[in-house]
Amino acid sequence: MTTEQIVLLVLGIALVIAVAALVVTVWKYRSLRKREKAQKTYAEEVVVKDGERYSADPKIARDGQANVSHAEGDFVLAAGKTYRAEKDGELLPGPYTVLASSDASHAFKVRVGGYVRNFTHGDVLVLKDGEEICAVSGAVILR
Repeated sequence: MTTEQIVLLVLGIALVIAVAALVVTVWKYRSLRKREKAQKTYAEEVVVKDGERYSADPKIARDGQANVSHAEGDFVLAAGKTYRAEKDGELLPGPYTVLASSDASHAFKVRVGGYVRNFTHGDVLVLKDGEEICAVSGAVILR
């Protein structure tokens, strides 16, 4: 091999490595941008993915006071009625913010998985697939 051939071979290898590094960098940049865009788009909405409910925590307090409001995507638990979290069901498994349905009472009792627990306005609850839930002391909103 001549000196010119060796130099061309080394430059060719360097060019292939540079192109590969550029492709990997562009791919990672696009995936990062896609993830950031998805987070901005769905930050305050309810997202259903593969039959499971995912949501960010929308405002549950306004000016230091509890914000009791029913928004689209909320699920209202009627007092004394048992619901089951199921994929493709009425109540989907996933994380929920538990909200009081009355401004008068910010603490309430909810039966989850057979056990009665005390909740306050704004607590977080995660329902597993097949888990049962029942509002004991009054109607409750799941956001």
